[in-house]
Amino acid sequence: MRLSPLYVSVHATEPDVRIRLLKNPRAGQILEQLRWFQERRLQIHAQVVVCPGINDGIHLERTLLDLAQFYTGDLPAVASTAVVPVGLTRFRPQEDELISVTGEKAREVIAQVQRLQEKFKHQLGSTFAWLADEWFLIAREELPTESDYGDYPQIGNGVGSIRLFLKQFQTAATERLPKGLEIPRRGTWVVGNAVEKAFEPVVERFNAVAGLEINMVALSSDYWGQEITVTGLLTGQDLLKGLTGKDLGEMILLPGLMLKHGDTRFLDDMTVAEVADQLKTPIIPVNGVEELIDGAIGNRE
Repeated sequence: MRLSPLYVSVHATEPDVRIRLLKNPRAGQILEQLRWFQERRLQIHAQVVVCPGINDGIHLERTLLDLAQFYTGDLPAVASTAVVPVGLTRFRPQEDELISVTGEKAREVIAQVQRLQEKFKHQLGSTFAWLADEWFLIAREELPTESDYGDYPQIGNGVGSIRLFLKQFQTAATERLPKGLEIPRRGTWVVGNAVEKAFEPVVERFNAVAGLEINMVALSSDYWGQEITVTGLLTGQDLLKGLTGKDLGEMILLPGLMLKHGDTRFLDDMTVAEVADQLKTPIIPVNGVEELIDGAIGNRE
């Protein structure tokens, strides 16, 4: 049985900070636990969720430097670390001490981690600490280039997922998008407003097809109480609020990650059929770039 690599939520290596975050008196033993993994040649990928005022600043730097000490030998105990911004909703307990990540804080963390990345590249031969895409979306800064992500070791934590999507779309569009449609087609692609700027090239490529018009509508989530929202957190209620009264064309292209796994329900338990009925527009759930393209040109009716 293969036990590693494992994915471990570290968040902080200083005992008092980690205990404060996890509300667990044993949480301060993380470095001892990592040494246990190292002795047994077991490997992990670490995650650090940055909570402003608690584990940011000097605490974040201490955590990344501590974790980097385990990047040694032919099988590093800590293979990589993802640095992720805390995501908050209106449903969280008011006494949890957490505050949202602002654009200013995002820019501060990006600069701090990028300085450490250069140090790690020089000392370890690896970027080691990777910034989740959300940092750049919140900061309204350009995403790193595709080459900066290497072999995407932290894709599961949203590190490089947008660049990978754009790369996959470009490849699939070359193979699947025609120069023009015999029957004109117009529709709406719904996404979270966090990715609006990043996905503009996708819309431009669609609309370069003669007879095809795809409009991107980027929404935030009133349901979760968020001003900046990733696509996967949009709910049926958010779609109704954001799309009602708009000219949506012939169909709505709906990213499947808005839906519960293997289900047609949004996170608020509204169904695709209910939302489509109220908007009086067919909804086409799409998973991945190929389904998105096929839905846009009418191959997924």
